[in-house]
Amino acid sequence: MPLDVETPLPYQRDPVCPFDPGAALREVQEKDPVHRYRLLDGQDIWVVTRYDDVRQMFTDPRLSSALTPLTLMLPGIDETGLQVPRGSFVNMDPPEHTRLRRTVAATFTARRMRELAPRLEQIAENCLDAMEHTGPPVDFMAGFAFPFPLLAICELLGLSDTQREEYIRIVSSAPGLAATVEEGQALIAAAERFMGDAVAAQRADPGDGMIGMLVKEHGDEVDDEEIVGISNMFLSAGFDTVANTIGLGILALLENPDQFSLLRDDPSVLDTAVEELMRYLSVVSATSGRTATEDLELGGVTIKAGEYVVPALAAANRDPAHYKDPDRLDLTRTPAQQVGFGHGLHRCIGGAMTLLEMRIAFPAVLRRFPGLHLAVPREEVTYRGYNMVHGALSIPVAW
Repeated sequence: MPLDVETPLPYQRDPVCPFDPGAALREVQEKDPVHRYRLLDGQDIWVVTRYDDVRQMFTDPRLSSALTPLTLMLPGIDETGLQVPRGSFVNMDPPEHTRLRRTVAATFTARRMRELAPRLEQIAENCLDAMEHTGPPVDFMAGFAFPFPLLAICELLGLSDTQREEYIRIVSSAPGLAATVEEGQALIAAAERFMGDAVAAQRADPGDGMIGMLVKEHGDEVDDEEIVGISNMFLSAGFDTVANTIGLGILALLENPDQFSLLRDDPSVLDTAVEELMRYLSVVSATSGRTATEDLELGGVTIKAGEYVVPALAAANRDPAHYKDPDRLDLTRTPAQQVGFGHGLHRCIGGAMTLLEMRIAFPAVLRRFPGLHLAVPREEVTYRGYNMVHGALSIPVAW
């Protein structure tokens, strides 16, 4: 049966302003920052809303990723209906997490990012060429925000043009969180078949991308099924989050014309700008959570062994105890590290790639279309419902 799509507390957004946490989440942060919350299926979780507490939970080894079911925030799907794929180390604990994370570390070095940059810059320009050729009005999500990061992550992995086209077809058929169990399992199976074929091709003739590197340098340590899991993890996580940060980021800049002009005209603010946009937007409203392996204290609250803890990242990134005037978009804000990439052992290893894509995407869009503006009234822009990654369904623009 379809999921009940009522949005759980950690994922709630303001119904008027899509960038802001919901009112209930703000109230919890102020009055009960480590909050006991009951999901629709009757399962209780702890929702952590303050910056310092979220950072603490990310570094506490007594909070396990591996013990937390992927279905925790998906009422209506039995735990047996969705299992952690082999290789998806974001859902693992040491030593397996450490072993698999180490195999991809070389993919995200500063040197590798410098090597990738010219190709990603060209991909961005190609996407903007197509958008300009279509002519206004254009849906910015379909014209740039989705295709650019999808092609960028395919470039990182080393997928061929044919493989990229095939994966785009798979992504386009994704049913979202309101899917039935069968639809979700079918999508996972299609992605695994696709990546299995890609890995097999790289085993025979390894290229220069991440999959080829895993085959050449770690082929005796990781098997094909693990490489499939690693690669699909990066494809799904690295595409959707960046796409929606770019989309909502452009919308936020359009709603803050002084910041739009600043980023367009002053390249020196780029590094702080992308961090600030990540903080302000927090498209990953919350992570899937952790499970306490023993009793522990968090924010003055005792968490019992076996209980689930979910960090509300969108709330933590707007914590007034940590950020001055947190609801204001300030691209010159001196970055006090936002928690969108996590922290500690599980800090997003692909963060360097995300930042590179955004450093390329935003200036490229603003240079090409300095007069960019919404082509519809703001209230006609549509957004996702409950989804692990928050974003706009469509952003019609003109220039």
